[in-house]
Amino acid sequence: MASWDVSAISDSQQNTPSKCGLASAALAEEEPGLSTTDTLELDTDMPVRDRGSVAGLARNGAIAGIIKLASAGLSFAMFVAVALVTDERQFGLYSATYAGASLVSFFASIGQQSTVLRFWPQYQSTGATGVANSLMARAIIVTLGGLVVTSALIVLVGFIPGFSLRTPEWLALCLSAALLSFALGWSEFASGAFRAKSRLISALLPRDVIWRGLLLVVVGGLYFAHQSIDAVTATLLTAGTLAAAVLPQAFVLLRETWRIERAPLTVEQKREFNNVTSGLWGATSLPPALGQVSTLLVAGILGPEIAGAVFVADRTTRVVLLALTGINQALAPEISSAYYTGDRAHVQKITSLTALGASAIALTILVLFLAFGKEILWIFDPAYATNQTHAVLLLFGVGAAFATACGPIELLSHLTGLQHSLLKVLVVVNALGLAVTAAATWFFGPIGAAASIAGTLITWNIISVSVAKRRIGIDSSVLGLFAPVLKGSRPAE
Repeated sequence: MASWDVSAISDSQQNTPSKCGLASAALAEEEPGLSTTDTLELDTDMPVRDRGSVAGLARNGAIAGIIKLASAGLSFAMFVAVALVTDERQFGLYSATYAGASLVSFFASIGQQSTVLRFWPQYQSTGATGVANSLMARAIIVTLGGLVVTSALIVLVGFIPGFSLRTPEWLALCLSAALLSFALGWSEFASGAFRAKSRLISALLPRDVIWRGLLLVVVGGLYFAHQSIDAVTATLLTAGTLAAAVLPQAFVLLRETWRIERAPLTVEQKREFNNVTSGLWGATSLPPALGQVSTLLVAGILGPEIAGAVFVADRTTRVVLLALTGINQALAPEISSAYYTGDRAHVQKITSLTALGASAIALTILVLFLAFGKEILWIFDPAYATNQTHAVLLLFGVGAAFATACGPIELLSHLTGLQHSLLKVLVVVNALGLAVTAAATWFFGPIGAAASIAGTLITWNIISVSVAKRRIGIDSSVLGLFAPVLKGSRPAE
């Protein structure tokens, strides 16, 4: 039976809610994806067993997908509820504070949510539980250090002179943002830690469902009591309910790490940990952060009204990636344990099948966008139901569908030592992509913005798949189904 020891986001990866795009906010939260075995005994402490069956991975991927779908719906309702108990200015301040805290939280955990996904299955699958737990303890210390430092920096920003003249709540907003950023960063790490241990429900439920449901109940109660709140109170409620939702999970994780044996790490293991951390920190933080930057760039050029429509279209197409995201939750330990025990054929099989299954669902959703895109956009705001915004939606959808066809390439790179190569690709392609997006947006408006953003996504996925195929002999795309694992491929560094 799955216990309630549990834990966003990723959401990592959060998003900015707005009065005109609340439902899109629910779809904007991305999680760097991630783990499980083929059984539903997700909260046991047993070592990783035989390779998971494809059916088992699909089942757990479906469970994760259902949780993610529930999370999207609850996120929409949560932001609607906050909007109902705040005025337009206060909700705007809350949106900015939430976005800022989310952006900082992407970097605050120092990539440790992916580091534990790499190392725990790698060592646990060979029976080296002491080493795996020592690396887990090390990751906890690094995460807490990063969260404390980044939260302190947010507090210091609150004391910068000048901002409070235009926004009297500036200091209070920074203090509440520091708490929210800490909670978001910890919840993302804790989720990764439980995913690494193949306890999928415990990993996802607190942040994706319990937190949102709890905040919805609290804010809904204020609404029915005819109470209004300001942005600071709304942010504190958001941070407080998240902390309450993940506290049992944090207790269980710390207790287990303390009780399980720990083995001294060798110099080589410490070096490997530091090396992997440096690559994963950037590789896991840049994609969601750059997504926020692209949105701000388009808003700065086109203005808030047109940018709002682009934002809604972009976030709506995240549903195209929902199947891949769900399966990824169930995939990480399987990839890590198989790869580091030499079973690359199994890694090839499960990654390509993931690409195939997720692509079938993505193409179905894309067809629905083609047929009913205007009606979907109308739900957000009748002003968005135009031919131009429909075209923007389809362009974003094509980019997302292509990324799905490339399979779990980010996850594969994180877990097989290709994190530095992925980071280089992301930096170079996205830097050029931002420049192209700025020019395309200036000259061609929303269509240019959508085409360039989708093109950037397609480009770095193609390059990353090519790098993985060349370096480790694994093609994570649908084409990998027709290409056996290459012999003698150079191992990742």
